[in-house]
Amino acid sequence: MGNEDHVQDELDRLGRNVAETGERVAAVVGRTGPIIGQAASGDNAISVSVSPGGMLRAVDIKPAVLGRHPDEVAREVVRLAAQATKIANSRMHSSLRQVMSPNAAKSLTDLGMPDEPIPRDRDDDEFGGVLS
Repeated sequence: MGNEDHVQDELDRLGRNVAETGERVAAVVGRTGPIIGQAASGDNAISVSVSPGGMLRAVDIKPAVLGRHPDEVAREVVRLAAQATKIANSRMHSSLRQVMSPNAAKSLTDLGMPDEPIPRDRDDDEFGGVLS
């Protein structure tokens, strides 16, 4: 067997491994639904939903917030998005841990989706943070 055959066999094996992992991940997501993280201000006037990695899915701002300074609202949206991202990343790692190898999980971390502890303490800011 030549070196080229060995390389092709290895590529084929890796391709099958990726396809099988993809099928297992799809099965988990099919059972659990989309993996998202949500965070809301203490008064629920602002809420944010994100996908793992932090892509915004939804930002809900109640009319009562519109009287606040835009910079204050923007800071709160960014803070909530960061919290929701940690939640989404943690849920993703929890859901996929059963079907992915440790190396694949490390790859998620390398791609900017670490499995970080979810903060449970509230900030003493004007909005107050509540995680969901």
